[in-house]
Amino acid sequence: MPMVSVIIPTYNRPRELSEALEALTRQYYQDFEVILLNNNGDSIIPVVRAFEDRLTLIHVDLPENHHVRARNHGVTIANGQFILLHDDDDLLLPSHIEESLGDLEAGADLTYADAELFTYRWENGRRTVIATEPFAYPYDRDAMKQDSTFIPSGSMYRKSLHQTLGAFDEDVFNYWDWDWILRVGKDHLVLHPARATVLYAFNPSGNHQSAQQDAARKVYFDRLVAKHELPTTEMKNFHIVQSERRARLRETRRTFDGQLTESE
Repeated sequence: MPMVSVIIPTYNRPRELSEALEALTRQYYQDFEVILLNNNGDSIIPVVRAFEDRLTLIHVDLPENHHVRARNHGVTIANGQFILLHDDDDLLLPSHIEESLGDLEAGADLTYADAELFTYRWENGRRTVIATEPFAYPYDRDAMKQDSTFIPSGSMYRKSLHQTLGAFDEDVFNYWDWDWILRVGKDHLVLHPARATVLYAFNPSGNHQSAQQDAARKVYFDRLVAKHELPTTEMKNFHIVQSERRARLRETRRTFDGQLTESE
């Protein structure tokens, strides 16, 4: 069976990370390793110890908080034929890896699923879901140039893509994922099946940033626009994209019951 390398950068989210790892223990397909990249945050040794008997874990402490560089490092030490990208506060439903692997074995170079966006509150040290909604839009590379509906968390692809395309672009920082899907989609087969198997943590208050943060982000956005000659000049956070596109939601398979996994 092919090996999958799950790459998870993390920074000071031990409770969320524990939930993500618990969800991985429940995957139907279990031939995978998990590469945990601690981005110069607090120690994650307690989390690693809680799961080291149930998952194949590789734990790396990095000297800086740079999530793109962390992912690139994860790729360089990955043993798998396939890479699965994973954010530390998201979760995967049990069929996710098995079905994604089926997409790649059928010929795709990269596959990514629809998501269930969930809002939550903290209760007794864990997250309780308040509401969910689908994030489900067809893949269209031309539309992707206007604004990105690609959620990298849960996406799986052939590691060999990096031999052709190189590493994730650290120079566009916040927009590394948008850059990646545009680069892959240019000459490779991208599949986006209508199944919502990624649980994506969605802050209902939106991404409020300071003027200084917005100015820094604009530098990376302008680099992305110039690199791909994009037709857009407007920076949009994820909440704006979702609100503008809701009318174009597609039908997707939804099986999430509203209960997040609880770490034992």
